[in-house]
Amino acid sequence: IKLNKPDIDMPGKMLNNYFFVHAPEQIEKYGDAKDCTTLVGTGPFELDEVVEGSSATWKKNPKYWATDEKFGNRLPYIDELKSLLIPDMAARLAGLRTGKIDIMGNTGDAYINSVDDMQSLQRSRPDIDIWPAYITQGGVFFYNWTLPPTDDVRVRKALQMAVDREAIAKGFFKGFGDPAPYGIAKQDGGEYSWPYENWPDKVKREYEYHPEEAEALLDAAGYKRGADGYRFKLKLAHFDRWDATYSEVIMGYLEAIGVESELRVMPVSEFGAIRKQEHDYALVNGYYGWWGSPGFLGYTLSTVSSADGSSSSINLKDPRLDKLFLAAQKTTDLEELKSIFRQFDEICIRDHCALNKSVSPLFFVSQPWVQGYFGEAGMGWGDRNTVQARLWIDQELKAARGH
Repeated sequence: IKLNKPDIDMPGKMLNNYFFVHAPEQIEKYGDAKDCTTLVGTGPFELDEVVEGSSATWKKNPKYWATDEKFGNRLPYIDELKSLLIPDMAARLAGLRTGKIDIMGNTGDAYINSVDDMQSLQRSRPDIDIWPAYITQGGVFFYNWTLPPTDDVRVRKALQMAVDREAIAKGFFKGFGDPAPYGIAKQDGGEYSWPYENWPDKVKREYEYHPEEAEALLDAAGYKRGADGYRFKLKLAHFDRWDATYSEVIMGYLEAIGVESELRVMPVSEFGAIRKQEHDYALVNGYYGWWGSPGFLGYTLSTVSSADGSSSSINLKDPRLDKLFLAAQKTTDLEELKSIFRQFDEICIRDHCALNKSVSPLFFVSQPWVQGYFGEAGMGWGDRNTVQARLWIDQELKAARGH
């Protein structure tokens, strides 16, 4: 395999099905791989039917070559795999309660992200299996560094110190949250992160709840309270993938230090458009953190840096971060990559790239009759069907439960 540029994690991407290998004769005949009806594949399922806006159905590939690593049986187990398109969370929960949905999780981005929804499901269906997964940090607010007042690091620090993450972790997330502060590599970033124990006491304090100091910082930055009690107004963009009530909690903390805010909940599909324009949102909801593989580093850094020609989520154009981002793309040395990421992480922590969020889990769900699944978060990357092929339904148990 010859690459046109260095990629330190190419073996990892290949093993993760990050991209696909197509039959050359198919490309030669049709010119591309856009029409699923002309593709040549070796996977466990064959696409059978697509109902636009409703579902996609795959049938078992009787010639599939693989066997189950755990039990030695020929795969796939199931005869049919059906993916349902159900945007509304209430409808998804109803489908789980009635047995219409067998499994819901990282495959298809159909997890539960609200503790209240998870506990409600538990109360109505105590027999259902619920698996918490702390796989990434979604719902964090990025600061816009080009738009006043969040272009001032003192303001970013003040907003950081105005939010009580410990109270949110215990109260809002009902004990499931972890209030420990982190940078773009999170606390479990290992050698890729700037370890919390190395943070100076001054920096650690900036990630603690000190509303009086937050107000003093805003005063010093020239944003004193007006006659109406407010200092300024912020526009917040919240993507509907995550529970909006968390954003409303944040707005309450901002209100307490004299910051008025306006929240717009929008489809996550608008995220790309937000990134490509000079938007007027002071804080933008997004992902902050990475999944533990060097293959995801480029995406992680690109959420902050715009050195690749795109616009970052926060309109941040910082020459230090851009230089590190470009260096990370070129290096073929793993130790150098770790060093680059630690430096990137430290800058994001010291200069407050994002308003920290108590790390909270996503909840994956499986019915008791789903066999072979034990809460795995990854479920494959580019081709999750290879994992679905290793699951099966205990039909007798399902019938005994009335489904």
